Amino acid sequence: MTLTAEQVIRHVRQAGVVGAGGAGFPTYKKLEARVEHVIANGAECEPLLQKDRETMIQDREAFFRGLVIMREVTGAKVVTIAVKRKNKDVTDGFCRDAEAEGFKTLVYEDVYPAGDEYILVYEVTGRQIPPGGIPLAVGAVVDNVETIVNIARAVDGRPVTHKYVTICGEVKEPVTTVVPVGTSIADCLEHLAGGCTTDDPVVLTGGLMMGGIAKSLSDPVTKNMGGLIVLPSDHYLVRRKTQSRETYTRIGHGQCDQCSFCTELCPRYILGYPIEPHRVMRTLLMTGEAKERGSLWAQYCCECNICSLIACPELLDPKNICVDAKKLLRENRMSRTEAELEVLFREPLPTRKGREIPIKTLYTRLGLTPYDRKPYFRRFDWQPQSVTLPLAAHVGRPAQPFVQPGDRVRCGDVIGTVEDDQLGCPIHASIDGRVSAVAQGTIEITA
Repeated sequence: MTLTAEQVIRHVRQAGVVGAGGAGFPTYKKLEARVEHVIANGAECEPLLQKDRETMIQDREAFFRGLVIMREVTGAKVVTIAVKRKNKDVTDGFCRDAEAEGFKTLVYEDVYPAGDEYILVYEVTGRQIPPGGIPLAVGAVVDNVETIVNIARAVDGRPVTHKYVTICGEVKEPVTTVVPVGTSIADCLEHLAGGCTTDDPVVLTGGLMMGGIAKSLSDPVTKNMGGLIVLPSDHYLVRRKTQSRETYTRIGHGQCDQCSFCTELCPRYILGYPIEPHRVMRTLLMTGEAKERGSLWAQYCCECNICSLIACPELLDPKNICVDAKKLLRENRMSRTEAELEVLFREPLPTRKGREIPIKTLYTRLGLTPYDRKPYFRRFDWQPQSVTLPLAAHVGRPAQPFVQPGDRVRCGDVIGTVEDDQLGCPIHASIDGRVSAVAQGTIEITA
């Protein structure tokens, strides 16, 4: 690497690199830190998805170069590539190259949620991230493998314009591929996966456990979207994810018998954090200060959904009750005190490994076995006629339009900017074409 660390960080920001597997945090901020560990997250936490696997296979050279760049910029002494056992063949395939670079490999069991950065950091470093903290607090930086590929491309002067995505579920041809950012869900399903095989499709974006439901098939693929999973509208998961707050609150109020299974299987609880969903469920019977204090047991919930979709024998919704409780805490500016955390934050449970949830269990319990079909990688000689690029597709300040309707743009041109002193990064055109609309926080480009 001939660039200085400051130049690399500038390139990564200008290229619009954000977390490709989660919330979309601007990557340049992570590279500003000096750390001991760099961890490449290729665990592919969510069931059915294979975009991280294919990223490592299809872009091996850029992936390794990105890791070298991260090591040099952050001063890291240890670089670890973390995968689940289902993808061990991928790391076996490049083990010599990894050893030559001095990279280590962590192969985690096929369990959920193995890709949680709190879990990966503990497995790699033996250190617990402080409650509510980030990996930097224990000398680590964690990035998704696709993000790392995009770092290498950024140093080459190539902005983020395309996205790896797995398309599966109720489709004719499950596939993992690369699409221009901003491609509509409808185009992905019709042109890349052969169309839907259900008359009333519902699309989960990002993942089956933690992902949301697309409001419309016209919604665009974003930089941090890892998968499009099509399910019939009457599928169990769709019914659970579309249940209203009034409904899950009312049922939880009357049915929770405080068995504590939700807590005993909570990944953060068994890792030592003061999160106890069954205590949060009690707050449905409380008001005032008692409700506020009880809500503190939700503060460190990671929203993985194990409590609601796997643990609860009554099919209640502790996860969403915890989400509501966290909202109450934010509104009232409440949090655990340092004195409380000294007492409540503890070592991981010795039984932790026995309480992790096998992926096959998720398939069986959630009615996903029929969709366990390999979404093999394929590149298509096709591009959408139009794309819609959100200006707020990352953590921080939304980008401001840099173009007007009627402007001609080429793939890679900057179309939205964020001030240098603000957290955020630019947005780039993902196809050649004409800006057809700038409205409601999006820019539309038509080929």
